[in-house]
Amino acid sequence: MRYFITLALSLIMTLAFAEEKTTLFDFRYWTAPNHTRIVVDTEENSLFSVSAKDNYVLLSVDSAEVLSKTFSHLFFEDERIKKTQIKRSGDDIRIIFYTNDVFKVKHYTLLPNKKYKYHRLVIDLIDLQAKKTASNRVIEQDDTPAQKVVVVDAGHGGEDPGALGKNGSREKDVNLAIAKKLVDTINQSNDIAAVLTRSGDYYIPLTERITIGLKKKATMFISIHADAVESSSAKGASIYSLSEKGEVSKLAKQLEQSENSADQFGGVEMVIDSDQFLKTMLTDFSRKDRDIQSQQLATIILKQISAIGPVHKKTPQKANFVVLKSPGIPSVLVETAFISNPDQEARLNNSREQQKIADAIFQGIKDYYSVVETQL
Repeated sequence: MRYFITLALSLIMTLAFAEEKTTLFDFRYWTAPNHTRIVVDTEENSLFSVSAKDNYVLLSVDSAEVLSKTFSHLFFEDERIKKTQIKRSGDDIRIIFYTNDVFKVKHYTLLPNKKYKYHRLVIDLIDLQAKKTASNRVIEQDDTPAQKVVVVDAGHGGEDPGALGKNGSREKDVNLAIAKKLVDTINQSNDIAAVLTRSGDYYIPLTERITIGLKKKATMFISIHADAVESSSAKGASIYSLSEKGEVSKLAKQLEQSENSADQFGGVEMVIDSDQFLKTMLTDFSRKDRDIQSQQLATIILKQISAIGPVHKKTPQKANFVVLKSPGIPSVLVETAFISNPDQEARLNNSREQQKIADAIFQGIKDYYSVVETQL
């Protein structure tokens, strides 16, 4: 009797699970200069396949359903996706992304984290040929003889929002706004040129940001961020240079974990040693000079930042941030203010205050180059 009861329960459970469907909770898209990213929030262990033809990319999900409240989020068009369609094949769902060209297609899954509670399926449509854009043009050596080139990195972006303010501000947005103002300000000068690592709301892997600096023959790398802690009273700017030895403060350790956890948002982060371009550059013995120059740059920028508002630490701090590992390039990370402080959050969203921050950083950049030139 016990055997038959067990068998009956097993059959009931099997039928119950057979009727369950995988839920596709939501859809997001991010358009970058060289790729479009599709993100689907789904359940763990969803059964899916991704295939590509000349004019479409097909996502098939076994025994699936789409929520009515997010159904409209599925449909998207940009320079790569001409239109999106959804079809049913029995219980399975077929999502078709009709494309305007042939693209390299990559896909992978991401685990839930503090900002995303669902498992995520990511599909990247990547251009086969690199494009040049006016806002992020490639600076050729012949175009700018002996010119100083500053790469300005707007932290986070796309699927990675960064820290969130008490009133809903996203760090990625204020970072980009300040970074754009800084680049525009720098480019008004005669002897310094500046470019952005990202010019819109999309994600760039951390080591790719380093590669951008190296390929553009940068003479300086500035990464723009906004601080956040649980306390809403913390305030002030901070400047960081690289520490690879782990001799850092508790706050710096927390920031390292936050800023370096890019694989939670942008895909499997490229390991520096696997990138042949960076691997070659990392054999350069200029690390010591870079660290000295970065510390000097941090000190000079902090002096200018302290003239326009409060600072959290009166001296430059050190942390093991991936984006500061450009060999031979003075590199600093500027935490402009605490977005977790409502008053400072309002400041970070104020265009005039953003410009004041950009102007202070620019003055620090000019002062640094003046000091360096007198030392030659």
